[in-house]
Amino acid sequence: FIWVYIAGFGATWGPVSWTLVSEIFPLSIRAKGASIGASSNWINNFAIAFFVPPMLEAWEWGTYIFFAVFLFVGIVWVYLYLPETKNATLEEMDRVFKSHTGERDAELLLEAQKDVGLTSFLEGNISGNEAKSMIQENVVEKI
Repeated sequence: FIWVYIAGFGATWGPVSWTLVSEIFPLSIRAKGASIGASSNWINNFAIAFFVPPMLEAWEWGTYIFFAVFLFVGIVWVYLYLPETKNATLEEMDRVFKSHTGERDAELLLEAQKDVGLTSFLEGNISGNEAKSMIQENVVEKI
């Protein structure tokens, strides 16, 4: 029976912690979020491996009831509180989690584009000659 549980966990809940953290964090903090997610995954794996053998000895089949209750609570929590991330952009994830990091990243990108004259070029507000002169202004001369 334990092998069925392990196979079921590996095909369902196991990869969730790896997939979810790669989808919900904006690029600016994704590495930190993935690190925290991976760390918590391995800490929980260690705790399960450490506590289950004594639980099986003491509680026998009650151990399975214990984990079944946690499974049920987890299913209810996911259904009620976890947003669907399929085909969602990072900006949509920012709105879902009420984060303003993506907005700040977009503002910084726009500011950098303005600094190099890219916004005018992309909007088509400048002619080819103006674009060439802007490129020449941004070229660093070799010494």
